[in-house]
Amino acid sequence: MKHVTIGAFKEIISAEQNDPSVDFINVCTPAEYKEKHIHGVRSVPLDELEQHVSEFSNKKTIYVHCRSGRRGVQAIEKLNMLGIKAEFINVEGGLLAWEEAGFETGSHTNK
Repeated sequence: MKHVTIGAFKEIISAEQNDPSVDFINVCTPAEYKEKHIHGVRSVPLDELEQHVSEFSNKKTIYVHCRSGRRGVQAIEKLNMLGIKAEFINVEGGLLAWEEAGFETGSHTNK
C-alpha cells in the first residue's frame, strides 16, 4: 500500500483535480464530512464503498483519506477485496494532519 504525506497530497489535489482517471475520496461518516472536509475530495463513507464500486472502474489512481488515517487503510483493503484495479494511495494523517499543517477545510454546517 502506498502512502503520501499531507503536503504532497495538497499539491496533488491542485495538479490532478480535473484528471478523470484520478479520484479523491474521504471515507469518514457523512456527519464528519459535513462538519469538515478537504476541498476537492468527495465523500464515500467506508460503510458504503460497495455501493460506489462502479464509480471506480475507470480510475487509475484513488487517493483515500479519513480523519486520522486508520479508516483510509481499511477502505483500501476493502476496495482491493472488491476487485478494484486502481492504484490506491493512503493520505498519511488524514484530516487531522491537514488541519495541523494549517490548510483550509470546508464544511456544510449552518453556523
